[in-house]
Amino acid sequence: MQLENDPRFLAAVARFNAGEFYEAGDGFEELFFEAVRDEVELVRALLQVSVGAYHADTGQRRPAIERLEEALLAIDRVTNDRGYDLVRLRDDVKGLMREIRAGRAVSWPRVRRRDSIAPGEP
Repeated sequence: MQLENDPRFLAAVARFNAGEFYEAGDGFEELFFEAVRDEVELVRALLQVSVGAYHADTGQRRPAIERLEEALLAIDRVTNDRGYDLVRLRDDVKGLMREIRAGRAVSWPRVRRRDSIAPGEP
């Protein structure tokens, strides 16, 4: 089964987008240990974003920044984005990092497909 069709992957993305970062991280971690070839960096990136967002949500600024920096590196190594908008995710993660560093309220990134925009999303 292709990663992007795996119900566990889709559930982890949905949990991330619902702000359930810990649970999303668990889902991506399970998939990470099974990932092969070009799946590895995509799953690693989403795992690191999830863990970074969880740390930010719980007020752990330094670990949040560290994980988000790792996520940016992983995003840059992705060779097959499986239809997900990693350019936007990268920009959103950078914005999140700026907000964390400034101690401001944060805007949580979302994992989006390139070919679809949900109602109400810019």
